[in-house]
Amino acid sequence: MKRSLTDAAIRKLKPLDKPYKKGDGGGLYLYVTPAGSLIWRFDFKTDGRAATLTIGQYPAVTLAQARETHEEARTLVLQGIDPRQAKVTQEKRFSDYAREMLETQDLAPATLSKKLLRMETHLFPVLDRKPPETITAVDLLNLIKPIAQSGTRETAIRLAAYCRQVFDTMLALQLIENNPAESVARLLPKPPQHVAHAHLTDQSQLGEVLRGIDAYKGDYSVAQALKFAPLVFLRPHNVRFLRWHHVNLQERMIVLPAEEMKMNRPHKVPLSDQAVAILEDMRRITGSGELVFQGRNGALSENTLNGALKRITGGRGILTSHGLRHTASTLLNEQGFGSDAIELQMAHVNKDRVRSTYNKAELMPERIRMMQSWSDFLDHLKQPQNIIHGRFGKSA
Repeated sequence: MKRSLTDAAIRKLKPLDKPYKKGDGGGLYLYVTPAGSLIWRFDFKTDGRAATLTIGQYPAVTLAQARETHEEARTLVLQGIDPRQAKVTQEKRFSDYAREMLETQDLAPATLSKKLLRMETHLFPVLDRKPPETITAVDLLNLIKPIAQSGTRETAIRLAAYCRQVFDTMLALQLIENNPAESVARLLPKPPQHVAHAHLTDQSQLGEVLRGIDAYKGDYSVAQALKFAPLVFLRPHNVRFLRWHHVNLQERMIVLPAEEMKMNRPHKVPLSDQAVAILEDMRRITGSGELVFQGRNGALSENTLNGALKRITGGRGILTSHGLRHTASTLLNEQGFGSDAIELQMAHVNKDRVRSTYNKAELMPERIRMMQSWSDFLDHLKQPQNIIHGRFGKSA
């Protein structure tokens, strides 16, 4: 049988907006997810019906191991035996059942990518160390409780829900007798009184942070993403997963599709001169790839930007990447820009406001002026002598 994959070729595979297959021959292929996971699968027929055997994830299952398992499975198929029932694969891990669970859910690509990334970051590295049927509620609580205590309780709640869904799948397969994740969410520490994302409205402090961002010496993509985020008001996820096909430098516009947005509505971001300069710089580096701000190992992680901001501010935690949106909203309202234009640019307007403002062509001329004025305002804040409240605004 002719084989087509090599380890070098596999390492060059890049995630796309939708999952795709890269064949090796004889029905064996790698299933590449939008989150960048590489999963070995074998498509075959049993009793005249199409079926799929999931072998494991690369590189945990090497190319050689996948081919060996594939050959064993093909032999069984020729003998009329369903290889899924013959257990020719390695013992299944928690991550295997999690991916099977995700395949049954009707999720938008962006939602699927975020959900899988959270599990790959927080759950798989620990839970894959034990046979999944031996995982207990105590194991899950010991894993998820510290995440809640670290200040990311919302992430912990999500992870507990993901675990419950995975073990529900195992219950349905009669592999376990009870769901160890059933009560984990209820056992997590209660949240403190809600506090908005850390943000700044003091112009001298904001200028200090902006100068710190300009001086940041870490990963180049992180540094450029930090400079870019204050200019566009996007949620951190949209900055981290900004794709080149969303960017039109000629028209100076980012257009994000509905499935990328929290409100499931397409969103346009006019680009200032400063934002265009950052994107043109990144195009020289990542323009041949998919993501604008490509990290060393793919997309920037969920806490990368916040961690960098915390280092820049000396660990004070006075500003988060999401808090930049609060900062912009507060100061732009003070500067006299229309609230409808601001809310549209923040992409969190209510339905009634959407209907009224979209009838006004999305207020795009005002938003274009506002975005350039805001970028100029931030540039001037970097110069201590220019920190004058109210100097910049609608008339700038």
